[in-house]
Amino acid sequence: MKKMKLRKLVVLGLVIPSLFTGVAIAAGDAYDPLRTTVGNNGDNILEYVVEDGAVEINSYLAIMPPAVTSVDQTRAGKWIWCNGLTDPYCDPKNSPQSMKANSILPPCADTTSENCIDSVEIGNATTLTQASFIRSTKGITFPPSPEYNYIGASTTSLWNVPGMPSASGSTTYSVMPRIQSYFRDGKFVQGDFFLSVVPYREATGNYQENRINPDPNATPQQRYLGNGSQYCAWAEAGLCGIPQDFAAGTRIKVKIRLPKEIGGWFRGRLADPAMEVTSFSANNSLVSVAANPVTVPRMAFLNQISSFNDQEKVWYQNFGSMPTADFGRATGPQAGIPEMSFPFIDLYRTRVKDTAVGTNTFWNYTTTSWGNGSKCLQDKSKVLGIVTTNALAYDGSSPSFENQTLNYRVSGLHFMPDGVTPVQGSYNLVMRSDVGRCLYGFTNAPVQATISIVGAGDSPIATVVTGEKNGWLSLSANGFTFSEKILQVKFSQEVSVPAPAASPSPSAVAKPTAAKKTSITCVKGKASKKITAVNPKCPTGYKKK
Repeated sequence: MKKMKLRKLVVLGLVIPSLFTGVAIAAGDAYDPLRTTVGNNGDNILEYVVEDGAVEINSYLAIMPPAVTSVDQTRAGKWIWCNGLTDPYCDPKNSPQSMKANSILPPCADTTSENCIDSVEIGNATTLTQASFIRSTKGITFPPSPEYNYIGASTTSLWNVPGMPSASGSTTYSVMPRIQSYFRDGKFVQGDFFLSVVPYREATGNYQENRINPDPNATPQQRYLGNGSQYCAWAEAGLCGIPQDFAAGTRIKVKIRLPKEIGGWFRGRLADPAMEVTSFSANNSLVSVAANPVTVPRMAFLNQISSFNDQEKVWYQNFGSMPTADFGRATGPQAGIPEMSFPFIDLYRTRVKDTAVGTNTFWNYTTTSWGNGSKCLQDKSKVLGIVTTNALAYDGSSPSFENQTLNYRVSGLHFMPDGVTPVQGSYNLVMRSDVGRCLYGFTNAPVQATISIVGAGDSPIATVVTGEKNGWLSLSANGFTFSEKILQVKFSQEVSVPAPAASPSPSAVAKPTAAKKTSITCVKGKASKKITAVNPKCPTGYKKK
């Protein structure tokens, strides 16, 4: 991750320094827009595009109650955090409505364990090194309950890879795979999956893990005990994992044993991904993803709520707010919701001079909804593919099939933080070969593909790589610039034409049969002549004897 050269933000045309509080900053620490000082005067607010994966970073069981009147319950519309499936609020025997679970998966205990991390490898393009498990962090955990199809919950796991440091030199990485499930018809149904890998350095300070209040008399409002350490990759009592930059050229491969219910499409912050999905057990698939991190340019700036126009007021109401380093406020749309993030970027593009304020490197991916235009994209019984990009904002679903092309929209700022270097966009699509053949009705013959970049602004010809291996189609486009673009993929297949019949050899050619000759005798008076021919005739004056 590269930082801003001067660490400055533009506020209504004024340049002010960006200060940080809370976590002490060191060289190599990841840039985080939330560390920007906003000022706690009630009017200043930080506006930025929110990364989708940073919202829920701990396990929990929770329920959304109906409208209630008891002072012991939260007001309608607020989630109640539970301390287990024996909690009266979340006890399945009470048929709870709107209960959901967020389950972080642990490392696999043995070769038959399910719903767990199979392996972690980190290295470069030529060599991957097996990571060694350090420990799981302290925090909220729950045991599994096969009776209700509940997989249980663990915490973020910490790993070490000697000889494979991050940009700051640390060799420690946090791995957080999590599954979100929902209680329906007497059991939990697995829903979305998210996986991130974050390099970190360990720091000491006034930190605390997320936890549930063990006091049986605690009201619902008192149940969840947050840690106030939103800048940590993980946190527990006295410790914080401060995110670091990935080293250039890093490649990561993670294998996860996942419920077979989790299928369809994935999206992610990855470069050059390679995906493999095999059956692990009756209940689990083994999902392997190897990829490089991507560098994502960020947009963030300070604004004043009192100056909001009508559109900004609507957005603020929809986006809500969260605390920043000095307990000021921040707001913004999620990157993967284009209906909000695209117009948000366009509105402020001029104000920020079409320039990123900083960059982050990410390695993560998550499940997503399917694209429109074809049922071939909507089979959730198996993993269909993954689409990845470094764009500031992007389509939150898989590509859509329109006019015989797979279309995917991205948006971003034109310049890197130096204000001169153009942002270089990246896009990868890895898809089951049978999905491409389903879209176009192709045979099993080899399939080719091309990528077109459509949109306004300067855009050099992108580098395009295509290939088909082990039942997967892989395509990538790199080097395009922003603002808003549509990435169009079109597949083709050579039509098999029957070969012309081979010409027979000279010896095989039948020779014409010679016509058979006959003879007749023709007479004229006492004279006679014998005529031999194919069709003999007597001369004039002669008659056939």
